[in-house]
Amino acid sequence: MKKTFLLTGLLLTGFFLSASADTTEPTSGSVKVGSTERTYLQYVPSQLGAKRPLLISCHGMNQDPPYQKNMLKIESVADTAKFVTVFPQGENNSWDISGRKDINFILKIIDKMVEQYDIDPGRVYLSGFSMGGMFTYHAMNLISDRIAAFAPISGYTMSGVTANANARAIPIIHTHGTADDVVTFNNVQSNLNVWISHNHCNTTPTVTERYRGASHITRRVWSGGDDGVEVVLMEMAGKGHWISNDNGVLTGDEIWKFCSRYRIDVEWPYVAPVLEPDQKFTSLQEIGTTPFAMVSEADKKAFFCPGNQNLDYQDYETAFNDGNSGYLFTLESSTVGGCYLLHLVTPGGAPYSIWGSPGYLNGYSSVADCSFILGLNGQNGQDVENGAVWEIDYVDGKGFTLKNRYTGKYLHNALSAKYDDPAYFSFCSLKTVSTDIKPVRSQGDSANEAVYDLHGRRVNGNSLRPGIYIKDRRKIVVR
Repeated sequence: MKKTFLLTGLLLTGFFLSASADTTEPTSGSVKVGSTERTYLQYVPSQLGAKRPLLISCHGMNQDPPYQKNMLKIESVADTAKFVTVFPQGENNSWDISGRKDINFILKIIDKMVEQYDIDPGRVYLSGFSMGGMFTYHAMNLISDRIAAFAPISGYTMSGVTANANARAIPIIHTHGTADDVVTFNNVQSNLNVWISHNHCNTTPTVTERYRGASHITRRVWSGGDDGVEVVLMEMAGKGHWISNDNGVLTGDEIWKFCSRYRIDVEWPYVAPVLEPDQKFTSLQEIGTTPFAMVSEADKKAFFCPGNQNLDYQDYETAFNDGNSGYLFTLESSTVGGCYLLHLVTPGGAPYSIWGSPGYLNGYSSVADCSFILGLNGQNGQDVENGAVWEIDYVDGKGFTLKNRYTGKYLHNALSAKYDDPAYFSFCSLKTVSTDIKPVRSQGDSANEAVYDLHGRRVNGNSLRPGIYIKDRRKIVVR
């Protein structure tokens, strides 16, 4: 179980030191996420030091990183406490709050910051304003094992916050103006209650009015949560849809003081869990509403969505990867008798959607491959009537077949359903396989080319058999 640690004493003294006279300017950076180059703005204090924290701050819809930086005004705090701040650029100035596209972006940023600035991977914090706040809530269910504390500002999930039962207890500081007419204040408490309950915090908060002498701020703290976590609400009376920085209280300062108390245990280099097929289903009735993977045991391949609308079909390790938008499916009865719709589910268990609507597997496409569509019957110009409707049958000893209702042909791979003969697939649950991968410490330049197996034994890098190895502290795959 992922543990949260409360940092006290010397770890916090850096905050109270005088800021260095040296100042730095924000710079731009980029990371590759799949085939897309994603950009960000970063602020790195001078004389940063080793194993310092990272704060990631996401802008609102139709805003950008410079605007977010200018609203948050975090530089003086970062200069004093010595932490890096990254302001990511959302695609089309917005955020994916239903899938993993931007979750993968954040993970790439973390990886790069750890490598480039020797950031402590256990002291990474995520914040965001408005739609960036909505994304912050979205991330709580998906990457609580990588983010130590969360700080949404003027944003929450509009469809209602949910807490994944598998998520650890999460420290949260939420800041919101009572006069916000864009993301209204009256729904804040119901959203926080979900995490207060999940964290097992005290249901009665400690209330501080006129917080730090500011007449407009009421601070509510739900303490006593698992692993010592708290949920905090900074209620800004009369403030609207902006980041509040007045009466001597800076929102960025409050976020830092709260988040910097927490760290989590993250083994580095971080290695994502390895998944492989587990229980096989033998009837649609047995599956019911359970999410399942769709695999070919003969080919050792699986269907998945790589981060766009197109279906893909590759080996298990590639398919069951956190970098993909989804690799699980659920069944939904069709209005066409005896047929089904296949709805994609993200690795975190959330329904995959396209602009807020279900992403159904479409077996016929103008580009000759399968994709996930916004709706049915031509709603997005790509589907045709019954193009997302499937006849699914189970053949004893072989598996499930999928015939597309529009083409009358069978699905074999990521291409459209166009085959006369059936292919057989297993519908199954997945299990996590322990790899026993341990971090390999570099021992000077002579160790840079050393290769280790998953048991930590050094092996000959010139004659590797197919498998997974560690080289220069990174996982490599030999096929």
